[in-house]
Amino acid sequence: MRFGVCEAAPEMVPSGEDWQQLAARAWEERTDVFLLNEMPFGPWISCAEKAGEEMLLASHRAHEAGMVHLVELGARSVLATRPVYDQGRSVNQAFVWRRGSGIQSVHTKQFFPDEEGYYEARWFARGDTHFRLADVEGVKIGFLICTEVMFNEWARHYGRQGAHVIAVPRAVGRASLRRWKTALSMAAIVSGCYVISSNRAGIDQKGQEFGGGGWIFDPFGDLIAETSPDHSVVSVDLDLALVERAQQKYPCCVSELPSPTTTASLG
Repeated sequence: MRFGVCEAAPEMVPSGEDWQQLAARAWEERTDVFLLNEMPFGPWISCAEKAGEEMLLASHRAHEAGMVHLVELGARSVLATRPVYDQGRSVNQAFVWRRGSGIQSVHTKQFFPDEEGYYEARWFARGDTHFRLADVEGVKIGFLICTEVMFNEWARHYGRQGAHVIAVPRAVGRASLRRWKTALSMAAIVSGCYVISSNRAGIDQKGQEFGGGGWIFDPFGDLIAETSPDHSVVSVDLDLALVERAQQKYPCCVSELPSPTTTASLG
């Protein structure tokens, strides 16, 4: 199955020029599954220190409009995140869109930064705490939304659950790209999964710069595909047999640490 990733303009508008260019490139890659970046439509609202209902609702509307246009990417399935209300809470929801059957909610973001440009903890709640897998045509996919990939225990959790792919939609700057590459590579190493990631790229109207870099890592942590400003979409045919082999090898084969209660009793 062919998976694609991208680096996308920082304030895409559904049916706008930036979106049309991205969709055309994605269509050329003939992907089965395509990963968009974190909350791909409209401004990055979490740059504001104070959460505002009007800005949040505008982001909701932009993403609702964007859902109609996902078919233009040419993939059978699209992965991304969007802002929604869940039981009255504002959450960042990871979803799978399938051609012909619509949207399946999979996961809500659990770890949030609270710093300049990324005041997400002030805008979003965790929602229900779970790290479930989605089955996309027999491929088991887990989400780690941006900051979540920094917590390797959840990548390992997905590997233990039999995941084939971990999707990491991002919205990160340029200066930290080296650390993100390290984190994604480690997520692949400890899980034995392919790790795919897409990011915003460029400077938005408020002057915030996003670093780009759509990446695909193999189950042993090696970078096998990478976007660039001139090639904003890349894709790879994934070998699921390689996942099975990686998950039988070190470090995936190392047994889990006993529970804290058991550990304490060992003295």
